[in-house]
Amino acid sequence: MKTDTPETGSLYQEKKPRQTRFPRTFIPSLLIVLFFIHFLNLFLQWTVIRQELALGPAFRAPEYTFIGFSLLNQEKIVAVQLLRNAAPSGRIFGFFDLLHPAIFMVWNNNQEESFVDLGTVVMAVPPGSSRVSFFPGSVFLLQQGKKIAVKYFGDAIVGRAWYDFLVEKVQKRKGNEAQIPGSFVVKSLETSRYLKIPYLIYFFLPLLLICATIIHFGPVMLAAFLYYVEMFFLFDYQNLFVTVPFGWIFKFVNFEISEASTRFFAAALAIVFVACAILGLWYWKKRKISVWQKRIVLFFVLLPLVLYF
Repeated sequence: MKTDTPETGSLYQEKKPRQTRFPRTFIPSLLIVLFFIHFLNLFLQWTVIRQELALGPAFRAPEYTFIGFSLLNQEKIVAVQLLRNAAPSGRIFGFFDLLHPAIFMVWNNNQEESFVDLGTVVMAVPPGSSRVSFFPGSVFLLQQGKKIAVKYFGDAIVGRAWYDFLVEKVQKRKGNEAQIPGSFVVKSLETSRYLKIPYLIYFFLPLLLICATIIHFGPVMLAAFLYYVEMFFLFDYQNLFVTVPFGWIFKFVNFEISEASTRFFAAALAIVFVACAILGLWYWKKRKISVWQKRIVLFFVLLPLVLYF
């Protein structure tokens, strides 16, 4: 017998899969976050250089004036050109922008080439007015009129390729101008109070964040250790993996580590990070991964490029 009673739904109906909120806004949001990190990284490097010089220049002490972010101080940057001969010992004005962690306008009032401390390096500048622009990846450009010098002062695996790219780019823009010697000496990160700070942040802060994600999401987040695999090639791996983060331990036990031992320890630590990343990718393939887990791993994959450039 048929009845007109409508079928009632079950109280235990299967829940429909929950859709991810605002999927189209993720990429713009990620780009905004990465740009913000890029600016913070530039500001960090600028602050480190400024504090290093405020502590006391290593070679000679001209008068330093730190202007700050260029977009907020355009009038001051234009006005400093009127102050070239204001100090007998010379004058140095510093600022930074979105592409350079530091730019120095140097006035050497001596009659010959002189060494000046520019934070990360002690550099020989010619007499007169010159400009020193620091690029990402441990490269600086020294300019005086039509004379230029592009120098690399880092020790990264991919640093030389980046330096060759910048040299070619500058030569195309400037032409085959006369070259300046551009002699320089790199300051040690280990003995500096401030220059080691970026490397400490690059190493320990992501490590804490990755460990937190592993505790919350499980071993699949081991894939985020790809961050350190990229950092091994982009930055000076000896300073990043051994000398700066663990140098205090060697000093505490009164052990002087050689360069060969430093490379060995850095390579061994990099192998550990590679193994962790491979294990995380294995879990990734074996288990179902949520959208947020993928986004977090993507963030850590892109982060080294933001810190480098």
